[in-house]
Amino acid sequence: MNENTFQHKLKTVQAGAQPMICTPLIGKTNEELLHEVEVLAEKKPDVMEWRADFFTHLNDVDCVLETLKCIKDKANGIPFLFTIRSEREGGERISLSEKEKVSLLVKLCESKRVEAIDYELMQDVKHMREVGQAAKKNGVTLIVSYHDFQGTPEVERMVQILVKAESVGADIAKIAVMPHTYDDALQLLAATSQAQKRLAIPIISMAMGKYGAFTRMIGGLFGSVMTFAVGKESSAPGQVAIQDLNQVLSIVFSENESVEES
Repeated sequence: MNENTFQHKLKTVQAGAQPMICTPLIGKTNEELLHEVEVLAEKKPDVMEWRADFFTHLNDVDCVLETLKCIKDKANGIPFLFTIRSEREGGERISLSEKEKVSLLVKLCESKRVEAIDYELMQDVKHMREVGQAAKKNGVTLIVSYHDFQGTPEVERMVQILVKAESVGADIAKIAVMPHTYDDALQLLAATSQAQKRLAIPIISMAMGKYGAFTRMIGGLFGSVMTFAVGKESSAPGQVAIQDLNQVLSIVFSENESVEES
């Protein structure tokens, strides 16, 4: 099966490059999304994430597929991550049942118009299996994610969450937590470092909010392969503007290379 653009970029990160930067699209209509893509494409993120839970016509499969085609055509080859995050998962209120959401994700995989999809670890194993099989069959990268918007679990608990994501078939395990102190955010980085040594798959991790913003800048040093930035508008608390994040990452990783060479 041919390697998609997302997987190719991921391999360069695993080989030692700085983490990928992903920027969200949160437009409610086709027109808003097209405008967002035009703005973001000029900023050259590594990945665009369509947060489709913001989309007004999410319950119309044909409309979703056509909109995806339109925004991809304007993205200048930038790969797409597709995410539907329900209100229970920290996203928007959506009209789809979980079964309908899974059906849409399967059809998106079959359309081969996305390079990666995100699905929550908290969901039923049966649904996870169905999504995972569709992703694997169609060469789509499956990110299995866990979000805690209330606090930060203990280090070993976070490691176990990432291990579980791998066990249910993730290509990438993702965790995002809400710290209440800088020490909480350091716990997230410690868990990332430990999990990176135990898992056979890549990890994405971040701490949200004001105490976690710095983890989006240096998480790659601890093993996180992707970070999320504000493109036009933020989709999660603590995201940094893409131009600022690019500058920080270029400094951090050029300095890191210098240290390794010395």
